[in-house]
Amino acid sequence: MTQLLIGLVRTEHEAIIMLNKLKEEGIADKYLGAVAKEQVNLEMVSEKTGLPLPLKGAGTDGALGVLKGVLAGLGKRMDQTMSIGKAVRKLAGNEIGSETDDLVLTLTEAGVSEEDANYYEDWLVQGHILVVVECSEEEAARIAPILLF
Repeated sequence: MTQLLIGLVRTEHEAIIMLNKLKEEGIADKYLGAVAKEQVNLEMVSEKTGLPLPLKGAGTDGALGVLKGVLAGLGKRMDQTMSIGKAVRKLAGNEIGSETDDLVLTLTEAGVSEEDANYYEDWLVQGHILVVVECSEEEAARIAPILLF
């Protein structure tokens, strides 16, 4: 059975260290990812880990993007997430903050408890990073200590 494990890091450098340790343990790139607020330098994390360039999500394009631009002009725009890695594509472009449950709903749909999802959202709002691993139960037991950075 597949599990979703999440590690909490404060900086891009910590994310790079954690992701590279996970890769050293044999976790393939397609099962790794990182999520942060738009302002965090995930480009550097991508470059130093070999993960794909950051995605900002479909929510930043098209008609919804225009609406978000108008709201930003009115001072009402929520922060959004960006992500690197296939394991977290659905988390790109999620709004975070006190007036939305966008990210929380996406995480709970992936099997994360609502309490944990709210905690993770708060972590991102503070400008920190989530490192996400999709793995088997056997791998989870082996790599869990790495995620306790």
